[in-house]
Amino acid sequence: MALLKVSFDQKRRVKLAQGLWLLNWLAVLAGTVVFGLGLFLKIELRKRSDVMGNSESHLVPNSLIGVGVLSCVVHALAGKVCYDALDPAKYAKWKPWLRPYLAACVLLQAALLLAALCCLLLRGSLESALALGLRQGLRFYRDTDTPGRCFMKKTIDLLQIEFRCCGNNGFRDWFEIQWISNRYLDFSSKEVKE
Repeated sequence: MALLKVSFDQKRRVKLAQGLWLLNWLAVLAGTVVFGLGLFLKIELRKRSDVMGNSESHLVPNSLIGVGVLSCVVHALAGKVCYDALDPAKYAKWKPWLRPYLAACVLLQAALLLAALCCLLLRGSLESALALGLRQGLRFYRDTDTPGRCFMKKTIDLLQIEFRCCGNNGFRDWFEIQWISNRYLDFSSKEVKE
């Protein structure tokens, strides 16, 4: 069992400390990647905030950013402890903090699991917020003269060019709405009346 008292000679303790030091710095790297992914997702959601249905979609990137920073801090501290464990004099000052640190690591792993579960469960919410926002954006595509909506045409055009898509579910979405502004339509002509 891992919590029982175990004796190591100096050579085995050095190998264990070096291995744990390397694992902790790999965990810091993984935490940095999670933080970067959360930051990237937050920036992308802000860029597309015009076509997002609600503002609750920032829960996923915020949780990724928080867990990534927490992981970096906790594992960097663990790397310092492992490095100091090589010297018996430095190890003595860390010994009283090891049990609370172990509890903090268990809480961190629980937070990582909750963040992963949150991201998985909120994926559908994020997709539905984008679908709702894009449906509303398509409806306001023609309102280039309305304040607050004047950039909607450009936003949707750039979104469709970037992702090589057309509409929300396909090109047929454009047949369900009037996407041409009324100022370009002449309702008095006889072709419109027929």
